[in-house]
Amino acid sequence: MGFLLYPFSVIYNSITTIRNWLFDYNILVSKSYAIPIICVGNLSVGGSGKTPQIKFLINLLKKEYKVAVLSRGYGRNSSGLQYIETTTSVSQAGDEPLLIKQTHPECLVVVEKNRNKGVQSIMNDHPEIDVILLDDGFQHRWIKAGLNILLTPYNNPFSKDHLLPLGKLRENSKGAIRASIIIFSKCPEKMTPIEKKGLESGLHLFAYQNLYFSTIKYNPWKCLTTAEILQEDNRYSITLVSGIAHPLAIVTFLENKGHTISHLNYDDHHNYSSKDIKEMLSVYNKDKSTKKLILTTEKDAVKLNAFKDDFGDANIYVLPINIAFEKQEEFEKQILNYVENNKRNS
Repeated sequence: MGFLLYPFSVIYNSITTIRNWLFDYNILVSKSYAIPIICVGNLSVGGSGKTPQIKFLINLLKKEYKVAVLSRGYGRNSSGLQYIETTTSVSQAGDEPLLIKQTHPECLVVVEKNRNKGVQSIMNDHPEIDVILLDDGFQHRWIKAGLNILLTPYNNPFSKDHLLPLGKLRENSKGAIRASIIIFSKCPEKMTPIEKKGLESGLHLFAYQNLYFSTIKYNPWKCLTTAEILQEDNRYSITLVSGIAHPLAIVTFLENKGHTISHLNYDDHHNYSSKDIKEMLSVYNKDKSTKKLILTTEKDAVKLNAFKDDFGDANIYVLPINIAFEKQEEFEKQILNYVENNKRNS
């Protein structure tokens, strides 16, 4: 199959390379703005951990700055620019922007396919905003972000991947040259210096690029219907519901904790239906364990929330996550220094 896909991958490489060349030589022009813009993106399709990274940056920056997040709003049914509220429907906002807004209601969240229009609207309509986080904008070169953060998953770094459709890369790995920060996401908690050095050597970093390693931290489970935190540290029989790109990490985490898993694995950004809820309840009800529950991700929960009455007395919980860095203080300092040194004049 790889042999058959290779010619298409070559064609795709030619198209993306020419496009990048046109931007590199200012034939196509990237627009700069008098406001700090931090782009969080990747070279591959999905599953690199952009949303947890955006949430980390909000937590860091909101202490001193007014933060806006600009997203395309992948999977939404609406069009044009939308200012997202906590009560906005998932079909209008997209699952990830709505999750960000519900997690950080104090943050301005905007969806707009035309990112330049989005930035201009934020600056005009909300002059109080100090910094814009550009979600999944690494290939959106019509905007020149002041700081590019490139994520690459530990288990499938871009240096070992191939271009679409042969692999998962959206553009040639040489595109990493545009990043000031590269982060290996979803790393194991314990990595040897030799392992880290091996990963770093595959990137061929430039002097201006900083490399960091981040890990996922799983927080206590929260009830979807009551928001109560599950206090007991027991082993459960779990009906796991996920509609994310790479759920294996969650499955592995739960199994290592001694839980028994029945996994309903839906496509990334899956739009749930009443039929899906019946399937979940069917698996859950067939489970005869006295310690059983349905567990889902934060991204899925924003969609499943619309069906919470349909779950009846079933125990359904959400698994919140955040991230941590090996050199967290150094990473935070780099972010804060960039924003402080590039603040727009009042």
